[in-house]
Amino acid sequence: MLRRGRARRETKVAFLVFILAGSVLGNSLTFYFFDRPHQPGLTFADAIWYSAISITTIGYGDFFAVSVGAKIGTIFFIVITGLAAFTTALGMGIDWILERQHKERSGMGSTGVRDHLLIINFPGERRVRQIIEEYLLDTRHKNDEIIIVSDQLETLPFSLPNVHFVRGSPLQEETFRRANSDHAKLAIVLSTSYDDPSSDSLAASTVSILEHISPELRSVVEVLDAGHTLLFNGAKNASLVYTFKMSSNLIVQEVQDPGVNLLTLAITSNLIEGTLESTEVSGEPSARSAYKDVAKRLLDFDINLVGVIRDGKVHLQFNNLALIHKDVLVYISSSRTDWPSLSALLEL
Repeated sequence: MLRRGRARRETKVAFLVFILAGSVLGNSLTFYFFDRPHQPGLTFADAIWYSAISITTIGYGDFFAVSVGAKIGTIFFIVITGLAAFTTALGMGIDWILERQHKERSGMGSTGVRDHLLIINFPGERRVRQIIEEYLLDTRHKNDEIIIVSDQLETLPFSLPNVHFVRGSPLQEETFRRANSDHAKLAIVLSTSYDDPSSDSLAASTVSILEHISPELRSVVEVLDAGHTLLFNGAKNASLVYTFKMSSNLIVQEVQDPGVNLLTLAITSNLIEGTLESTEVSGEPSARSAYKDVAKRLLDFDINLVGVIRDGKVHLQFNNLALIHKDVLVYISSSRTDWPSLSALLEL
C-alpha cells in the first residue's frame, strides 16, 4: 500500500512538472511569435523569463502581452493552467516538508547520517541528555550526529542539534536499517528501565542483532545485574558497564575513604582536564620494556599510567609485567594520546 501511494505521488509530481513545463513553453511561444512585431528587441529567452515570472505571480512588469494572440496565450497558459499547476505544486512541496518534519519528530522516517553514535533505549530524559552532553564534550565528537532508537517514545521530548530519533523496536532489523547502523561508529545500549527485570536480556538480544547487521560496530552496554553477564557470552564486540555495581562500589569507597568520589567524578568526565583514557599497543614493541619503567617515564609528560588490561584481565601492579602487543594502557592525561605518539615519547 505504501508503494502504491508513493507511485501515485510520483505520477502526480511528474504530471505537474509536465503541465508547468508545457505552460511555460506554450506561453513563451505565443508571446514570442505574436508580440515580436510589437517589440523588435524581444528574444525567446525574454519570452521564457516573462512566462516563468508570470506563473510565480511575481510579474516584474518589464514584459507584458500586447497583441491579442499573446494575451490569449497568457490567459490560457498562465492564468488557467500555469497558476493552477504552480499553486498545486507549491502546496505539495509544503506538505512534503511538513510530512518529513513529522516523520523526523515521530521517529518514523529513515536517516542518511554516517559515522554517528547510536543510543538504544530511553530510560529517562535526564539520563539520556547527560550521556549526550558528556559525549559531545569530547572534541573528537563535538560535531557527531546522534540517533536515539526506542519504542518507548511517541516523539523525542527534547530538541538538540544533530540529534535524531528513530522509533521502533530494538529487536527488529528494520529499525536499525532506518537508523543506518551499517554506517554507525559506536552504539550505546542503555537499560529499558531501572526497574525492568528483563532489561538485561533485551540488551543482550539487541547486541546480538546489532552484531548480525554490523559485525564491526562496537557496543557499550549498560548491564543492571552483574549476574547476567552470561547473557552476553556470545557478544564479540561489546563492552559491559555494570551501572549499579559501580555506583554501589563508589558509595562504599567514599564511606571508607572520603575524596574518592570527587576524584572519580573528575577522571571520568570530559568536562574536567585530566580524564581516564586508553590506548592499545599496536605492533610489536622494539624493546621489551617493563611497565614499571614505562610508568615512570610517562610521568615526565604528565601522563599517569593507572593500569594495564591484558586478555580481559586488569593489572594494577607493574612488577614483572612487560609491554606486549595488544595490551591496553589506561592512563590519566589532559589530552588523548594514541599509541604511536606514546611510543615516540617513550622512544620505543
